[in-house]
Amino acid sequence: MPGFELFDQQEIDALAEVIRSKVVHRYWFQGMRNGVWKVEEFEKAVADKFGSKHCLAVSSGSAALYVALKALGIGPGDEIITSPFTFIATMESILECGAVPVLAEVDESLTLDPNSVEELITERTKAIMPVHMFGATADMDPFKTICDEYGLFLLEDSCQAMGAKYKGRYAGTIGKFGPYSLDPVKIVTVGEGGLIVTDDEDLYHKMEYYHDHGHIHDNSIERGAEGKACLGFNFRMSELGGAMGLVQLGKLDMAIEKMKESKKKILEGIGNVDGLALRALADREGDTATQTVFLLPTAEAARKFQKASKEAGVPCGNLSDNTWHYARHWATLREGTMFSRLRCPYDCPYVEEMPTYRPVEWPQTHAILSRTAVYGMDILMDDSRIEKIVNAVQAGAKAAL
Repeated sequence: MPGFELFDQQEIDALAEVIRSKVVHRYWFQGMRNGVWKVEEFEKAVADKFGSKHCLAVSSGSAALYVALKALGIGPGDEIITSPFTFIATMESILECGAVPVLAEVDESLTLDPNSVEELITERTKAIMPVHMFGATADMDPFKTICDEYGLFLLEDSCQAMGAKYKGRYAGTIGKFGPYSLDPVKIVTVGEGGLIVTDDEDLYHKMEYYHDHGHIHDNSIERGAEGKACLGFNFRMSELGGAMGLVQLGKLDMAIEKMKESKKKILEGIGNVDGLALRALADREGDTATQTVFLLPTAEAARKFQKASKEAGVPCGNLSDNTWHYARHWATLREGTMFSRLRCPYDCPYVEEMPTYRPVEWPQTHAILSRTAVYGMDILMDDSRIEKIVNAVQAGAKAAL
């Protein structure tokens, strides 16, 4: 999956061009840059590609989530319903606003289960934020119906699904905003970076101001002469990131097609196996194929499958063990481990009851994740690698079913 698989002379030339210009700051230095604004060019290319009115480039996917929530006005005591299967930045971005992540269940798509959400809505709920996981989208229509009924924001954490589609629309362009991560293991990478797309012009400008110390950006005047719209912070992307992102964006479609082709070969090689199911996807054609996930009938069968697959030479993951993405394993979330003296929302006058985030919670999620076998997909996979995976899956199925 990592976009760095496709690094070549194009990225080298793009970075060298910026370094030769001696202008690495995304704003400022108008007299030196000869009208070249790489981050702006990258933002426009992303917005055009995904059909969004606006795009803001920032320093990371985590920053994208946080900047968007801050600009939306999410604050102490507000509740956002989201998924217990995600990267911890989903929770951290909410917590950094002083707000409360309320974790529902996932279904066999490994994304937020619409049927588990409505009972968690309270008078403090401000938004529902499905997380598009492993390169495929959540089923967004039911969430839109719920949000419309209760007057809530529909948000998306699309950091792990750049290029995925839901009924013809790109992940990130369906809700109020959509972030993308450009970290080292994403399908488009600049090393560290993030993007936020939105059609909401007011929200865009608030994000733009906030991510750069409140600056009201005007490239026709020097940076020191610009006015300020608000207090903010620094989550800027550099011109190096913008230049690299432009090259990587141009390779996105090719990367997705290669992974989809490899996944198709794997599934054709395996054929239909009774008891071995694919992850349930809301839009299978819109899947970017960054992972291949199977569901076994029981947790015991999944463990037998995992053991046999490893013995056949290709290890696979069981997602109930996944400390990176599963909230069950996050002691820091349960304990509210932070360095601030004011521990809002854990110890906060705006929060009446803080969730406990205990490992025994989310029984449906745990039951589903315990039945999984997951293989990561590379962009560049030769036939011998594909054959090894096919043989490992067949060995796993034989041992487990």
